Amino acid sequence: MLMVANWKMNMSRETIVSYLDALSREGRWARWCAHGYRLVLSPPLVYLDFLMHELQARELPFWVVAQNMCAHEKGAYTGEVSADMLRDLGLSGVILGHSERRRLFGETDAHVAAKTALALTRDLVPIVCFGETEEDRSAKNHAKVWERQIAPVWKEVQKARASGSETPVYFAYEPVWAIGTGRTAALDDIREVAWTLRESFGHDCASGLLYGGSVNDESLSMLVEKGTVYGFLVGGAFLDPEVVLRSFDRLLLHP
Repeated sequence: MLMVANWKMNMSRETIVSYLDALSREGRWARWCAHGYRLVLSPPLVYLDFLMHELQARELPFWVVAQNMCAHEKGAYTGEVSADMLRDLGLSGVILGHSERRRLFGETDAHVAAKTALALTRDLVPIVCFGETEEDRSAKNHAKVWERQIAPVWKEVQKARASGSETPVYFAYEPVWAIGTGRTAALDDIREVAWTLRESFGHDCASGLLYGGSVNDESLSMLVEKGTVYGFLVGGAFLDPEVVLRSFDRLLLHP
């Protein structure tokens, strides 16, 4: 199970050191790994290299993924970062299509699909976000939104599989109406997502479903269901290492 901490535009070198010191104590991470839980950290771009260095110094086996990357391999794209640059840093993967990228920076389904295709050619694990707005859900168009957002991405995944890629792909369901609002989707909502992915794109598409949207240490234990949820994409709550520790402790107690 993946537990992804999306730090967004937060943290500093000082707070990263304190964060890792807190997670390092008591060797609790070793128990997480033994039970199949993996912590994934996604810092701002400028701290990727620093975080990698600090993890290695502490011998912590956490994955590090970028929050975004460019759809182009290289060239005159000021302010962007390429897949090869992420690989050069030793990163495990990249978050793609986050609702904030779509809403604030105009990323389209086609952009997300192109980035996914490129990530797979570089063996970067894509964590592809999708989800509906409050208006979509009220109009009962939410399933169509999921299908529209995932279809072009899944097409690229199938092409990559045909070319021999075995890099895993995770789809993170993050209903826009839940992000940062304190509202969390119900388990029945997530079951509907999993069913829709299986029916529309096949079992493999739903085999790495994550959930994100106002997740904290209390709500995630109510959303875990074997065969439905394979992890969580967590924002603000996981800026606090104590919440991370409590979350993993809750998961270890989950049947």
